[in-house]
Amino acid sequence: MLSILLLLSFYMAYQGQFVNVSFKFSRLLPKTDTTQVDYDVFRERFKQVGNTVVIAIDSFDVFEAKNYQHWHSLESNLLNIDGVINILSPANALNLGRDDSAQTLNYSSLAPALAAGKFDSVKAVYDALPFYRGLLESEDGRVPLMLVHIDGKKLYDKNIIRIVEEIKQTVAAEELILERDIKISGLPHIRMANTKTIGQEIFMLVGLALFVTGLILYAFLRSFRAMLISIAVVVLGVFWSFGLISVLNYEISMLSSLIPSLVIVIGVPNCIFLINKYHTEYKNHGNRILALQRVIRKIGAATLLTNITTAMGFAALILTNSVILKEFGVVASINVMMVFVISIVIIPIYYSFAHAPKERHYKHLEKRWIKGFIDWLIRTTMYHRKWVYTALIGLLIIASYGVTKIYTTGNLSEEFKKSDPVYKDLHFLEEKFNGMVPLELVIDTKKANGIYKAATLKRIDKLQNDLAQVEGISRSLSIVDGLKFAKQAYYRGDSSFYSLPNSQERSFIASYLPKGDNDKQSNLLSSLADSTARYTRVTMQVKDMGKEESTYMQEAVFASIAKNFPSEKYDVTVTGAWVVFQKGTTYLIKNLLVSLSLAIAVIALVMAFIFRSFTMVLVSLVPNIFPLVMTAGIMGYFGIPLKPSTILVFSVAFGISIDDTIHFLAKYRQELKNTRYNIGQSVLLAIRETGVSMFYTSIVLFFGFSVFTASSFGGIVALGILVSITLVIAMIGNLLILPTLLLSFEKLIISKSFTEPYITIYDDEVDESEDFEGDKP
Repeated sequence: MLSILLLLSFYMAYQGQFVNVSFKFSRLLPKTDTTQVDYDVFRERFKQVGNTVVIAIDSFDVFEAKNYQHWHSLESNLLNIDGVINILSPANALNLGRDDSAQTLNYSSLAPALAAGKFDSVKAVYDALPFYRGLLESEDGRVPLMLVHIDGKKLYDKNIIRIVEEIKQTVAAEELILERDIKISGLPHIRMANTKTIGQEIFMLVGLALFVTGLILYAFLRSFRAMLISIAVVVLGVFWSFGLISVLNYEISMLSSLIPSLVIVIGVPNCIFLINKYHTEYKNHGNRILALQRVIRKIGAATLLTNITTAMGFAALILTNSVILKEFGVVASINVMMVFVISIVIIPIYYSFAHAPKERHYKHLEKRWIKGFIDWLIRTTMYHRKWVYTALIGLLIIASYGVTKIYTTGNLSEEFKKSDPVYKDLHFLEEKFNGMVPLELVIDTKKANGIYKAATLKRIDKLQNDLAQVEGISRSLSIVDGLKFAKQAYYRGDSSFYSLPNSQERSFIASYLPKGDNDKQSNLLSSLADSTARYTRVTMQVKDMGKEESTYMQEAVFASIAKNFPSEKYDVTVTGAWVVFQKGTTYLIKNLLVSLSLAIAVIALVMAFIFRSFTMVLVSLVPNIFPLVMTAGIMGYFGIPLKPSTILVFSVAFGISIDDTIHFLAKYRQELKNTRYNIGQSVLLAIRETGVSMFYTSIVLFFGFSVFTASSFGGIVALGILVSITLVIAMIGNLLILPTLLLSFEKLIISKSFTEPYITIYDDEVDESEDFEGDKP
């Protein structure tokens, strides 16, 4: 058995080396969702791939001679990076000039004149180009932008890590020379910051989880052997977590990166229950083999069912329509069951070969403070139940008010700490440019060449003017801006003519427009309309705002669309990365709430099958739903938003906390038979039997999940803190509220069906003569 298990585990470890961290933002929406479909159609129609890294310097005049040298050097070094295809900035911006001899408008770059040292004249030309205001520099002209475009073919493979890293290194080198802070942002940069951090943190969190749980295990069990065998069990579980992700052809996302650490934290309680039972049995009768038999008979079945319920909590995520939740649910649920198999095989086999435990190995079971804690629990449930109910009701009322203060959020940068340079740079650029996350309006005129009709162009112009008044939206760009630029060029660069040309002007300007230009930088305008001229887009950036602010902004956008584009003549689609992320976050939260409800329902059915008592199911759910309400209240009072990482708290915590309930009720039912249905004595014995292990496991879980606070992602930090708090409250619920309910509603709970279950979790005590004599002293 050991050979087979170890061979399979090391095979999984071998497969785990081929696992990859995802280079994309996790797909939050299913492919068939209308928002996702609209975004995919938009990207295909306008050839948009989100391939721009944005670089900026505060209070920096590109057209000063000294500054230009640094700016040009940075541009040149960035262009030398394999994967960077072009760069657009004020220093190489395109101008339109009128050529009467050829009767055309020609593109010309400002770069050659700057290279020749004509700084003042070029600055005068650039300042007279309203087209670039708010696009390549802030409205006040103090912050220039450098838009670095990455090859779309290298955007979603391993090359992107190298490319973004080389961009960062090039920028860092220029910072040292310039002695100035250079800001860097853009979707590729944010994605790679996510990817790099996930890759670094996954092993850091695993190492911390092993160290912390190992330390606590030794502190409780006072045995290096017990600690090392427990660590060996969870390490094999970690092998399986990486191996399964690889074998199933998944990639590591921010969510799935938590699985190896979860395996450690969830696997250690299995070891504690098994080892504690072994020590307790050996202490009672001194027979090592008999003790191991009873460990498997009594704790083995209970641990199997508790792991099944935990796995079901994760497996409920498989029923959602979210790809990342499905993958997380599949790997986590399989891993939970594999850790059970590993622990139930390795621990008894190891102790069957090992020397018998010494007195110091099980002396921890009689520590004075542990006995004092158990005695307090017994006194409280026996004689002070009114105080328990008073405290329960009072806390629920207080928590319920806190629940009303919870709000949801969908920020792209929400997972980054505010001290993170990624967060700081993004919000600096948002402040200067009023937004950095792409938002797109796609206008369907329902006719070929419909975008060039006078009425359509006027409507687009009015829409852009309305959007300019909305807080949180940057300067927008459309074909109207291109026509304004062309009109200004036709009138020999006079900025006073930067306005929408009338019908007569459009007719003779059209004959001057450049045709067939292959200059990649001129694609900026050609990407604003499709090849049929039926569809056009208005592109802009928005601030990375929360749910409430984004709702107001969306209402303003839709109101402007309704005002300017009658639905019977036009179809206007609101899309872009910002819309997809906002809708995806809402969708993910709804799916997580549904999965939590499913988990509670499924686990309730399992409890009903095990204990054959509807009243017992209700009683068992109270101490497990109570900590969820308390945690939700804490989130409300402390302003912790509801988002994918924090909503996951409830599914994880419920699936784990119900384990203690099963252990307690199973032992309670067994003691009912042994005490001839003496309720009080059965509760007392159940608390004494399971209390120590439940306390140990709760402390291990508390500190185990606390290691997530070392993460760089704010959501994972919140997850660690909230799960830790929830599980401590759940322990109190299972050791205080559950016994109190059992004593208060004994007549409703005790029935023949409850005492004669379908499944016997804890076997009744067997006569020692029926077991192996083993090495009984």
